[in-house]
Amino acid sequence: MRAKGLDWRNYVDESGDFELAHYIFRVLNDLMKQSLDLGTLLSDDQSKLRAYKDQVKVVFRRRWQDVAQALESFEIIVPCGCPPQEFCRLCGGSRYRLNETLSPDRMREIAVVTGPGTNGEVSAKLAAGLEKALAMFESHPQLFENDR
Repeated sequence: MRAKGLDWRNYVDESGDFELAHYIFRVLNDLMKQSLDLGTLLSDDQSKLRAYKDQVKVVFRRRWQDVAQALESFEIIVPCGCPPQEFCRLCGGSRYRLNETLSPDRMREIAVVTGPGTNGEVSAKLAAGLEKALAMFESHPQLFENDR
C-alpha cells in the first residue's frame, strides 16, 4: 500500500488491517525531518534557539497526538485519566495506557484458550480431560449439586 500523508486512515489496507509499524515509522520519520528543517533557525541568538525548541515541542506533541488517536481508534491504547498538568508514573506522561485486553496477562489467558488448537497433543489431552469430567458429572451428579 502506498499511503499519502500522515492521516492514520490512509494506513488501513484493503482488508481493513491497520499497518501500525508502517504508520509509526512514517510519523516518526516526518518528525525527524521537521526537526532538521527547524534546525535552520539555530544560531547564537538565544531567542532563535528558544523558538527552535518551542517549535520542535509543538511538532512532537502534534505528531504524538496523531499516533495516539490512531492507536486509540483501534483500541490498542486507552486514555490514562491522569491530571493533564501533572506527570503520571502510570503513563509516563503520554496520557495513554495499553488497553487492558492487550496486557501480557490477558494475552497469556488467550493463549491458554486458543493455544491448544495449534498443538494436537495438548488438544487431545484437554479433550480427554473434558470427557472424563463430563463422565464423572453424568455418573455422580449429586457431587456437583452445590455448584449449581
